[in-house]
Amino acid sequence: MSFFPSASEGSLRERLQRSLGDAYVITRELGGGGSARVFLATEVALERAVVLKVLPTELADGVDGTRFHREILIAARLQHPHLVPLLSAREPVPGEPNGAAAATASTLRWYAMPFVEGETLREHLTRRGALPLPEALRLLRELASALAYAHAKGVVHRDIKPENILLSDGVAMISDFGVAKALEEASADAVSSGRRLTTVGMVLGTPAYMAPEQVSNARVVDHKADLYAFACVAYEMLTGAPPFVRASLRATMSAQVSATPTPLAQLRQEVPSPLADLLMRCLEKDPLQRPLSATAVVKVLDGLAAPPAAPSLAAPESPAPQARTPLPVWLGALVVVLLVAAGWWMLK
Repeated sequence: MSFFPSASEGSLRERLQRSLGDAYVITRELGGGGSARVFLATEVALERAVVLKVLPTELADGVDGTRFHREILIAARLQHPHLVPLLSAREPVPGEPNGAAAATASTLRWYAMPFVEGETLREHLTRRGALPLPEALRLLRELASALAYAHAKGVVHRDIKPENILLSDGVAMISDFGVAKALEEASADAVSSGRRLTTVGMVLGTPAYMAPEQVSNARVVDHKADLYAFACVAYEMLTGAPPFVRASLRATMSAQVSATPTPLAQLRQEVPSPLADLLMRCLEKDPLQRPLSATAVVKVLDGLAAPPAAPSLAAPESPAPQARTPLPVWLGALVVVLLVAAGWWMLK
């Protein structure tokens, strides 16, 4: 579902290019952006390809441009091999009004990320279905390590889903980390009253992967929501489908709040029981019943990636060779005498 008013691609592209000035040159629009419009562009100064994501009007009109830019720059400090870094955001033109009261329909808010060659996890799953267990374990370990790093920095994603996971040469990278926090902190509602913008969670969340507390618009949505979404993605990687998808969005969101997922062990018996149990704990409706952190998830996955070596069966020790005792001298002399006597007898 698009949150943009019906307008031709050309009009938005032209408006965006005017907003960019000479810093970026738009190449084309990319698909699969969800609620945002996504464009491929060239950053002129560094001659590199970047992705520009333009916020929906409903969000852009309520965002303080200066604060949003500042928050994106804070999120850009996240540096991890399995995170797609944020590069920058639209910095308001001098003299441009900010805030919901002064926003106009022409306001554009965007942020930039590096262009990553590869495909999304969604495309990968669509093509292949449930993944082989070794590949799934490796990808989950990479994603969990990125979550652990970002959460330790106080940043929650709030929209973990296959579309926001990129695979470059088979390596997983999470995109859009820090955007939800930037939007919340920069929303006029948050700035003026200290409250969170409730629509942000709905726009950035995706029903098939949203934690129950996001569905019910809880005032506090922390890193436990990311663990829930991570488990939904893992469930899909291992079985071919998320745990709570229903015929409609309303039914899906209702299932997130009240339905019990089918145990992983029933759907794919080869999944190691420590992993199956861990993911089912991540899918608990009550955040307090989920693992304490993504670090706990990493530890379980590390244990599965490097199973203890089976004890080797030691070969039975061969008895030490017995030292040969030399023949006594008298016995040797007796043998010589007997041989001589035998020879004399045969000559008779």
